[in-house]
Amino acid sequence: MAKFRGKYRVESNRWQFWDYSAPGRYFLTNCILNRECILGYVKNGEMILSEYGEIVKNEILNMPGYHRRVILDEWVVMPNHIHMIIELGDYGYDNGMVGDGRDDDGGDGGGGVVDGGGVVDKIHEFYLRPSGAPTQDEIKQYRKQRRRMIIPKISGKMKMISSKQINIIRNTPGRKNWQHDYYDHVIRNEYSYRRIKQYIINNPKNWDEDTFNQ
Repeated sequence: MAKFRGKYRVESNRWQFWDYSAPGRYFLTNCILNRECILGYVKNGEMILSEYGEIVKNEILNMPGYHRRVILDEWVVMPNHIHMIIELGDYGYDNGMVGDGRDDDGGDGGGGVVDGGGVVDKIHEFYLRPSGAPTQDEIKQYRKQRRRMIIPKISGKMKMISSKQINIIRNTPGRKNWQHDYYDHVIRNEYSYRRIKQYIINNPKNWDEDTFNQ
């Protein structure tokens, strides 16, 4: 649980006023709807992908093409969920993966992506308010802005594209295959990064004890 002014809060699985276009590393988990194991199975500690799992794998690999600041780090496709570490480079960073035909949203805040700047300023205003916690209107304003930030946008795009391809094979047009929400964690230091990276690597070996396999 995160703390705000020295008190624990549990109203969200993410930092309420964090700029999710800011440079840094992000640990993301997306689950299949109802945790249905459609992406494959684990055998002898190794993940065997189904045809749906292969679709998801390929789209994860495409994610650096969504936005020029996206760097794909460790990731894994599990039977009913995926884990990824996504790094966002500095505001002028170009991963060289965004070309014609990809839906890059700029890299400088264009195309509807809030890429720092005003959102960060607003976040600072919320925390520096003498009266304490932000108002409900300010919370709504932030949540509206958050939908335009890079991490939520690329996570949503990966789910949308992979779901469409899965539905073509299933002949289930319009069917939802992913849970609407997702879990994220802002990786704050090298120790946390290494611990999470190893967790992802070991995920197939630990499938029998995984909380997603309950």
